[in-house]
Amino acid sequence: MKRFLPATVCVLSLLSAASCTQPRAASPERLREEMRAMVAKARDRVYPALVNISVITVSYWGGKETKGGSTGSGTILSEEGYVLTNQHVVNDGRKFRVTLADKRELPATLVGEDPLTDLAVIRIDTSKLEPGEKLPVAAFGDSDRLVVGDTVMAMGSPLALSRSVTLGIVSNTERVFTVDGGDEVEEMAFERGRTGLFTKWVQHDAAINPGNSGGPLVDLEGRVVGVNAMKVGSSGIGLAIPQSLAQPVYESLVAKGEVERSAIGVAFKSIKRSDYDQGVIVNSVLKGSAADRAGLKAGDLVVSLDGQPVTVRFPEEVPLFTRRIADMPVGTAITLGYRRGEEAREASLTTEKLLKETGDETALRMWGLSAREITEKLARDLQLPDMKGAFVLGTRGGSPAETAEPQLIFGDIIRNVDGAAIESMKDLIEAYKRVMTADPIPEHVLVGFDRQGKNLLTIIKPRPDKKEDPPREVPKSWIGVATQPVLRELASKLGESKDTGFRVTRIYPGTEAAKSDLKVGDVIVSVNGERIGPRTMQEAGAFNRKVRTLPTGSPAKLGVLRDAKPVDIEVATERTRITREEAIKDTNKDFELTVRELTFFDRDESRWGDDVAGVIVENVEQAGWAGLSGMGQGDLIQRINDVAIADIPGYRKAMDAIAKDQPAKVTFLVLRGTRTFILFAEPEWKPIAKSDTQAAGDGQPR
Repeated sequence: MKRFLPATVCVLSLLSAASCTQPRAASPERLREEMRAMVAKARDRVYPALVNISVITVSYWGGKETKGGSTGSGTILSEEGYVLTNQHVVNDGRKFRVTLADKRELPATLVGEDPLTDLAVIRIDTSKLEPGEKLPVAAFGDSDRLVVGDTVMAMGSPLALSRSVTLGIVSNTERVFTVDGGDEVEEMAFERGRTGLFTKWVQHDAAINPGNSGGPLVDLEGRVVGVNAMKVGSSGIGLAIPQSLAQPVYESLVAKGEVERSAIGVAFKSIKRSDYDQGVIVNSVLKGSAADRAGLKAGDLVVSLDGQPVTVRFPEEVPLFTRRIADMPVGTAITLGYRRGEEAREASLTTEKLLKETGDETALRMWGLSAREITEKLARDLQLPDMKGAFVLGTRGGSPAETAEPQLIFGDIIRNVDGAAIESMKDLIEAYKRVMTADPIPEHVLVGFDRQGKNLLTIIKPRPDKKEDPPREVPKSWIGVATQPVLRELASKLGESKDTGFRVTRIYPGTEAAKSDLKVGDVIVSVNGERIGPRTMQEAGAFNRKVRTLPTGSPAKLGVLRDAKPVDIEVATERTRITREEAIKDTNKDFELTVRELTFFDRDESRWGDDVAGVIVENVEQAGWAGLSGMGQGDLIQRINDVAIADIPGYRKAMDAIAKDQPAKVTFLVLRGTRTFILFAEPEWKPIAKSDTQAAGDGQPR
């Protein structure tokens, strides 16, 4: 970084008296141009490697699998396509896409994630690049060189918009968070557990917003000195994970897909506010850990590690000492010198692998049950005797797991299924597969589970209900018009005196009403001489109810007011048309798509002729396979791959064939208003996925 001379420079001469010279001060314009050039040069070293990350997420709660989406930022750090970002950006990710600086969108895969530092690495599919093309890459800098007041840039894609750069200064290079402002280092938590355990954050005031997460913090040399992770409330304070931590995590994830760390089962506390002038306090000891077996207890004062003195005076130094142990190879023999009261002691122990805190999750769809793997931390938090079993996250309302007696609930630990021991979530998935692929599927399944120390049994009825279409209403008489109730106030304004009735708003083409003398604007006041004036809006259906009592095909004499004059019009009744509420529906859980049959009223509103056929999309999950293809509510599906779709039976047959064949791509032709669209869905089939008319299931852990 350029340094500017002071306004006055004194030159001492050995031959004569001291003399002073005063050079001309640089103009504000020149300083501005130099700063702009410096920022631009630094920006251009990283900006081309900045990417937007789009993630399709899958979460398991309430007994079902729920898809969603998130966006964030990242930095390309190698020509092989490795991208560094935050773990909370890719959390629960099932599918990843990266948008490059030139707006091209490429698929990516998850390489590894490290929740304890909130860092993750994904890899761009470089096979999609042009032959010989190389990705732009950025380089790491040195965060240890940062000082308060240094100018830095935050880059990213805030609010899922185009890339942006903001400028600010470093305001703190060793930020930690303490509980209630004390000296207890607070363990921050994102979706997948604690983070910041090893982190001293770089605090800065370069503006960041949602979507900046995972983007680089860049110095004026154009080097990545941090990874932006979060914004503190509305204060304008941003926090970045320093390069000194991010780079080794990145390298480990690229090399091994994980960050292997050592642990001894101890949480430490600084000696601030204590009477000690050296050492670090043992704040807690995990039962059964290496430290526990070596005899360490809460309150002990560790004064040396392998003979080297240890002192942690302030909370900011706790993450560094914790990392010192964590960075040792697993299985390292260490010696801790410590004091208990006035007695000096020594403990020899061997580091153990730090296990992940949050386990994999899955949903057993046909049972309506979501479950989580039991990790060491979960077992410790729940005071379980071991990590055997599967933890119940929830059940779906009305599902076999929810209607079982007793029903399964959040917090239950499943121990066995039909006599087979469940020692892990993998065992639960295998048991589920055995049951749901049996022919026939058993009527009852016995499930043993623990609830708050009690061992219970319940019966699940796993057989899926046979899909039956709801009965239609018996056809009755109908007159092909749409009406609105005319109450007294509206009647008075229309000049109809106080005669209430039903104003004709549309005469459906092709009906008997269209052949009659009825006109839009007529106010129907009687049917076969019987007055039908409504008194409130709750009587809006009185006209149709009256017509339904008439014999189908018989003439109905309607008394109408036209321009305030009474007119009698005869209209032949006909059979009622199927309404949207009566239409047959089909829900496909693989594509997360609900459709219904096309009705007379759909054709009329969309101005579709009788030659238009298909099924109408009634509901589609935005992040489901169909939703990701661009399908939306109201679309008319007319073709699936090469199969024309005319009705619900044809649609079901086509979707059953797709479930059986499990193709990598499915093409839909849909009619949207007056235009047709070709949509491409890219399913990700699971090993036992089947049509919902069979034993559909999930059982695939995240």
